[in-house]
Amino acid sequence: MVGAAVAGAVTLAIVARVATLVDDWGRDWTNNHAEWEESAKDPAMRPLELSQPVSQVRQRIEEWLDEESAWHLESVEEGADSQLMHLTRRTAIMRFVDDIHVRLTEVTNEGGSVTTRVDAESQSRVGKGDLGQNPRNLKHFREAFEGMD
Repeated sequence: MVGAAVAGAVTLAIVARVATLVDDWGRDWTNNHAEWEESAKDPAMRPLELSQPVSQVRQRIEEWLDEESAWHLESVEEGADSQLMHLTRRTAIMRFVDDIHVRLTEVTNEGGSVTTRVDAESQSRVGKGDLGQNPRNLKHFREAFEGMD
């Protein structure tokens, strides 16, 4: 009897925690993909433009990844004016893997200054809905750029 009560309480706590993490049940129950978009209502879901060159932005991302035990750098593809980074993030409880693709693009502005545009998207490998995990991945990834212009 006590064991059933404890199991019920734990289940209820887990369900309550998941419910507090979901921002948009319409999106989060049926979608397992999120990306930064110019038109996003939430500013934390828009691409970044940083005044540092691609090499410095990539270095900052790699330093941030060293601090994040759930995140890993899988690969980097280098192009003439961009780099594509494939990151993964493993969820804490169920250990699901999400793929995060980050594109760093060198942009030369009208005045001749060079900046880096950062685009990112996150995709769950399993399931039809992510309960908001992919947007949370991208918002958390944004922390890698704190202190950068």
